[in-house]
Amino acid sequence: MAEQFPPNTPQPSDEIDLGQLLQMIGRGIKKLGNVFLRLFTYLKKNALILIALIALGVAANFLLNSFVPKKLKTDVIVRLNFESKNYLYDVVDEIASNIKAGNESFFSNMGIQVADLKGFHIEIEAIENAEEKNGDALIEEMKYLEVLQNFKDESFVIDILKSELFQKSIVEHKITFTYKDSKKGSGVVEKLLEYINSNSYFEHLKNVYTENTKTRIEKNTVLINQVDKLVANYTAAILTEKNRSDGSMVHFEKEYPLNITDLLELKKNLIKEIEEKKLEIIEQKNVLSIINLGKTQEVKKPFFNKRIVAIPIYLVLAFFLFSFFGYINEKAKEIE
Repeated sequence: MAEQFPPNTPQPSDEIDLGQLLQMIGRGIKKLGNVFLRLFTYLKKNALILIALIALGVAANFLLNSFVPKKLKTDVIVRLNFESKNYLYDVVDEIASNIKAGNESFFSNMGIQVADLKGFHIEIEAIENAEEKNGDALIEEMKYLEVLQNFKDESFVIDILKSELFQKSIVEHKITFTYKDSKKGSGVVEKLLEYINSNSYFEHLKNVYTENTKTRIEKNTVLINQVDKLVANYTAAILTEKNRSDGSMVHFEKEYPLNITDLLELKKNLIKEIEEKKLEIIEQKNVLSIINLGKTQEVKKPFFNKRIVAIPIYLVLAFFLFSFFGYINEKAKEIE
């Protein structure tokens, strides 16, 4: 009996034919193109309406701005004393919270009426010091540090370094007061600044700082007198040595091992520190040293602010939503 072979039947392929794939891609692109064309036709058909809505939104923004009273502000640049940064931020938050709550008892002690605080706001921000010292200033600082290195065992050097580091760590701040009435607002600003500066703890600390500063000035004055005496004695010794007949400088150098250059540099920096300490006494009269109490000025609004963009967007979205519901309503009628 002859062997029977099964007929050759093509096996189904798990792979999609390349032609079919291209056809699927073509149909997808065609559908996407139809969607784009329909969208373009819709926008073209309603272009005048959309432009009118955008113009209406911009006009409504200008109309609202004409009815809303202009905001005024006062910028106050302050310098913190006695490491009072945390206190300043806390007291500003305290004032802002009581303004929002309308706390009459809190403001009555300052002589402020709650009615005068309508539309009043207070904010604070740090002003980073972007000043860069030139090469000469840096060289002077390096020389100063080298001189202090020669006197590192003295206690006054530590005090000087602490003072220098404290001065470099101070960051100025800007307190912005926003209000509507120029006369009432400026009066409230002055009373609030008085309140911020009326802290009893920092008042006591200020007195201690003042006494310490005066003591440092006295000690620096004594050191300057000692340097003057050393330089005077050294000069006298030079004149005496020159008058000797032998002119031996070896004995002189061993007997008077003084570095006059360092002493004069130290004297110059001590005088500079005395000048700075006198300024500190004047500056550190309160918790905040007011560097600039700005005048009342109008708050400038950017032309493209949130409202001028938001109102037209809301109108256009409302139109799109209305058109969408209209389209759904027509489809529902076709089903019925």
